[in-house]
Amino acid sequence: MQPAKPVPSSDAVDANRPKRIADQVADKLLDMITAGVFLPGDRLPGERQLAEDMKVSRVSIRAALQKLKTRGYLRAVQGGGTEVLSSTGIEMDTAMTDLVRDSLNNLRDLQEIRCTLETWAARRAAINASDEDIELLRIAYRQAHDPRRAPKYRADDDHRLHMMIGRASGSIIYYHVMKMLHDVLQAALTEIRFNNLSGPSFDRMVQEHHYAIVEAIAARDPDASEKAMSEHLQAVIKYFTLSAVNKPN
Repeated sequence: MQPAKPVPSSDAVDANRPKRIADQVADKLLDMITAGVFLPGDRLPGERQLAEDMKVSRVSIRAALQKLKTRGYLRAVQGGGTEVLSSTGIEMDTAMTDLVRDSLNNLRDLQEIRCTLETWAARRAAINASDEDIELLRIAYRQAHDPRRAPKYRADDDHRLHMMIGRASGSIIYYHVMKMLHDVLQAALTEIRFNNLSGPSFDRMVQEHHYAIVEAIAARDPDASEKAMSEHLQAVIKYFTLSAVNKPN
């Protein structure tokens, strides 16, 4: 009697089974995100363009995008389109966002951490920024401080400018770390700009500091860029401290 042939495990069957086209597309997109072709915050080309570029059907593209959305890499954008959310598929814990929103002391701690990270990024940006990066930084600066722009956009515009500096640094690791902190930073910036520190003198200070940072990076001066970013974030920490002292119980 011959021994029974071993039955392949389901894992072995799956390993030998050709991947669906949608899965192959998802893998390619994920490779591009990991390699920095698409960064967190970037919008992907439309389904039609992706289908043409990858020579597959729009149905396969749609299925691949949905798979990456489910895994936390992508998200749908209001009004249409798809944005890269993360290179890791990890979402920031909302508990940390609540801690920052509810406590000036926690806001100050976050700002001190930002100071360490962002002074490094400003220095690197002065070394690595391309001409296109410089132009995008100046556009982001003008938008952030356009007096005609509605105040409700200030926190978003402020955050976008700082993220553009991160992008100009040329470090995909730094950019991804900062993007993972997006929700927490947004909560912090909203708290700063609207609840505690908002006002003409604070806004003027931020504008002057942002200008100094952008121009130092544009001048390719690492020392000046690092100094300008440090002075900016240290000044905001000082505002936190004064606000905490003067805050009514």
